[in-house]
Amino acid sequence: MAQAKDLSTGEFSVLAIQPVAADHGRIAALNMAGHATPHAGSLNMNVLATIGLVSSSFGAWDGVEGGMSAATSDADAYRYLRLEFDGDRLAGAQGVGLTDHIGVARGLIGTRLRLGRWKDVLMKSPERLAEAYVACAQGIR
Repeated sequence: MAQAKDLSTGEFSVLAIQPVAADHGRIAALNMAGHATPHAGSLNMNVLATIGLVSSSFGAWDGVEGGMSAATSDADAYRYLRLEFDGDRLAGAQGVGLTDHIGVARGLIGTRLRLGRWKDVLMKSPERLAEAYVACAQGIR
């Protein structure tokens, strides 16, 4: 285990999950081989499938102090999406039955991209996460 910068909070913490361990191993190997490679940070995340139902959690999935959250669900389709905000940044996300938001959630949390007005849109319609990412990443506020 190693302590590193948590990309969802900016603080240093221990993230005892396989993707973080693999990343730390890769960076350690590069440095030992003489390739100076700094570690930019890690993202607390987990993705698993149980009886065919994919669930995922990223970043501060349980929220941050003073933060806000928005959720949407479709019980009949076994779908759930919850977003956690720190100001106008996405700090965490949970999803069940959804795979199309996984990369977008990881990207927004890891880059700490400011959402601007899109935060208000996502508070009302969390399922518009991909649309918000494209707009903010392209400077369309």
